[in-house]
Amino acid sequence: MIRYSMSYYLSGLPLMAGEKSQTPNATPMPWRGNGTILLVEDDKEISGTAKIMLEGLGFKVIEAGDGKEALELYHKHAAYIALVMTDIGMPVMDGYDLFRELKNCNAALPIIVSSGFGSTVVTSRIPREELAGLIDKPYNFIKLRNVLKSVMEGIENGT
Repeated sequence: MIRYSMSYYLSGLPLMAGEKSQTPNATPMPWRGNGTILLVEDDKEISGTAKIMLEGLGFKVIEAGDGKEALELYHKHAAYIALVMTDIGMPVMDGYDLFRELKNCNAALPIIVSSGFGSTVVTSRIPREELAGLIDKPYNFIKLRNVLKSVMEGIENGT
């Protein structure tokens, strides 16, 4: 897999001659997180990119390729996991079943759902108020940062 720098994920498309950059490369990022995220994604390319972005935001990342593996990793590392970010469509155990199993283990566990199916499909099976966050695929660094910032600030404020 090709690894790119964080500026690559922020930069977007190449600039035309004489065009000025609209990226925030010159200013420091206003928010960084910390803690460990269990990232559950069966697409290796998406998982690799998400891991780079999450690490760029200050998080440690534990990766799982399906819900069953994620559940095993959660049981093993529960004391360290601040939140879970899971895909919905996966083999072995999908994100819906994983969500239910994780909530049975720890009802207060914040879970962000990442889906290409759209928020309406997800919230038809998981009530929106039970989700810590929802991010539609494809997402970029800024969208991911904003969702994580909202979730982490909610955790810190006890909401």
